[in-house]
Amino acid sequence: MEVISTWGVKNKIDFLSLSYTRHAEDVRQGLSHFDEILREADGIILSRGNLGIYLPPEKVFLFRKSALYKCNMAGKPTVLTLVVDSMTDNLRPTRAEATDVANAVLDGSDAILLGAETLRGLYPIETISTFGRICSEAEKVFNQDLYW
Repeated sequence: MEVISTWGVKNKIDFLSLSYTRHAEDVRQGLSHFDEILREADGIILSRGNLGIYLPPEKVFLFRKSALYKCNMAGKPTVLTLVVDSMTDNLRPTRAEATDVANAVLDGSDAILLGAETLRGLYPIETISTFGRICSEAEKVFNQDLYW
């Protein structure tokens, strides 16, 4: 709190993220009490990796879509993470990851956070370029309300 009130204020920080929990029970509680957390939070960060640990694979997409919808309806920004994780070591994302990125745009995510892909990845420039192209294509569809 001291760092926020001194350094944060001095540097005009607009956004502070507390994105990681310390205990598995925190995540389980978060999943079960999402609506309550959403009411109190200024925004939500959704990590597909964390969701995949605590939910069965067939439920991850549904929780994410539902959470994004609820955030959009509440006017709360959402940030998604771990979307092209394979690009940490590979030049191209998997087809599933590319689809996941496009769906994040189509579902109304406000931001998508790249992490290991660009921090320690072998192809950070290519990752950003590929990621940008996928988002651009999805935005065209989103803006035209066109699915084919």
